[in-house]
Amino acid sequence: MTVLIIASKTDQAAQNIARRLVSSKGLHAVDSRAELFQQEDVYLKHVETDGIRTDNLNVNFKPDTAIFVSRHRSESNEPALTVHWTGNTTARADLGGKPRSLSPTDPPRLRSAFLALDEASQRMKLNYSVTLEATHHGPTELGIPTLFVELGSTATEWKDDVAAAAAAEAAWQAATNPAPGKQAVGFGGGHYCNKQGYAIRHDGYALSHIFSKYFFDDYDAEVVRMAYDRTRGECETALIDWKGIRGAGRAKLLETLNEMNKEIVRV
Repeated sequence: MTVLIIASKTDQAAQNIARRLVSSKGLHAVDSRAELFQQEDVYLKHVETDGIRTDNLNVNFKPDTAIFVSRHRSESNEPALTVHWTGNTTARADLGGKPRSLSPTDPPRLRSAFLALDEASQRMKLNYSVTLEATHHGPTELGIPTLFVELGSTATEWKDDVAAAAAAEAAWQAATNPAPGKQAVGFGGGHYCNKQGYAIRHDGYALSHIFSKYFFDDYDAEVVRMAYDRTRGECETALIDWKGIRGAGRAKLLETLNEMNKEIVRV
């Protein structure tokens, strides 16, 4: 299956990661402008738009999955390697995409990227947190699973060649070596999904979309249903950070999940 890795020309981290991919994986340019590279079924494309606002891939083939390599920003400015699906779970769409719209997902690809970040970070002795993020920001309408692998959180880390190599390895593993697991949609907790990340590492889960606690301030059952509908393959489980959702929001969620006959797993 053809996978397209995307690197924005406006994104220092994305360009650094892309260089690591080209040098380590033997991708070669397939156009005269050296904007599109290929190694067998994996393509790498440089785009003019920022990643979160790349709403058209402009390639002459239909990729199975899009993987964006990208910078990461956070208020703490701590070094981090992160991975997440794209989508806007609420009525806000401040960072690209459409409101209350989720990209399709392919959970084994996220699981592969997340575990590869762990492995590369340990092997390379990086002092970076490896973090799973809740679903947020665009693009939402590419019509294929859309995954972000990010390096952050400041310009110092964006320029870090060793950390960029770790992110490149994670993107490559997601593209070429999906890691199957028990598929689930995640709910609860903050923006950084520590309990769901633990479930990937230790309990064999492969995660689709993850709804942070902020979703429950504007709960919409149809968006929950959308998360399951847009998960590739069988997905019959809800992985819930039980203490990470207030009681009223949790009650609404449980009503929706019970109507859908989903398995409920507390973490």
